[in-house]
Amino acid sequence: METVVYYNGKTLENKIESLKVKLKYASKEERFFIENDIKKFEYGLKGENKILYELKNSHIPMYILHDLNIVYKDYKAQIDYIVITSKNCYVFECKNYYGNIIIDEDDNFYREHDKVITSIYSPITQLNRHLDIIKEYAYDQKGFIGKLLTNYQFNSYYRGAVIVVNDSSQIKFKNKDSILKNKIIRIDKIVEYLKREERKSHNIGDNEKEIKEFADKLLSLNINEEVHDEVNETVADIDSNIFNLDAILSNKLKKYRYNKAKKLKYKPYYIFNDKTLNDLVLKKPVNEKELDKVYGISAIKIKKYGKEILDIINK
Repeated sequence: METVVYYNGKTLENKIESLKVKLKYASKEERFFIENDIKKFEYGLKGENKILYELKNSHIPMYILHDLNIVYKDYKAQIDYIVITSKNCYVFECKNYYGNIIIDEDDNFYREHDKVITSIYSPITQLNRHLDIIKEYAYDQKGFIGKLLTNYQFNSYYRGAVIVVNDSSQIKFKNKDSILKNKIIRIDKIVEYLKREERKSHNIGDNEKEIKEFADKLLSLNINEEVHDEVNETVADIDSNIFNLDAILSNKLKKYRYNKAKKLKYKPYYIFNDKTLNDLVLKKPVNEKELDKVYGISAIKIKKYGKEILDIINK
């Protein structure tokens, strides 16, 4: 097995693209805030790409899932990375902090920047929430004995870490024996961390087929390629007379796909995939005869979704 980038959600890229569109038609007052948001997302994207580079060049056989929007029951989580090896599953939270990170004796987090120290929200709390969602899902898939084993064995298979991607950031522990030392990792130590965890793991290794099946199960919880609501609303709010109509149509079709899939409890690409989406935007069919010529649209799909898709295009 090789290092495989099995999924890349590109949420930040989509946010940046949508905000740049909004920026073209924003007022002078709005531009300041939009430009700040773009810089923030670009900074975050730069950090996430650093992790991807390190993982792809680690020479460790693994499946990489990048940028997932997990929804299960009433829980939601945006997970930067899930990495699946033959022995373990790792959940990584990416943090591109300015300045140094200080963890005190009580595991409280502080940021030190320009000689100013401020309290920050613990990334470990966020990381644990991500792991809790996965644990809840894994628990629900098992019978009585399986549930007991899940509770007992979960931490031996699922491991989480916060990756600090700013090269100039230092991580300072007030307590030298802190249990968080193996949970907060600089970007340049991520490969070393993975190799160490793999060496000391006693789990029985899975084959690539089993790893792929597990990756697909995790992706079944993912809201596929959906830009956050505030970004979609940004696009919808712009007057169609001054905005690229293809972009409006693409976003409306994406939103329809997401809502329809959620209602039917399908994966969004079961409704139609991105290649079909692009062909719908390109051809803009106005009736069933034209819709039948769109890539990936079968007679069954026309019967199930045709009227709603045509209504979106015709409006």
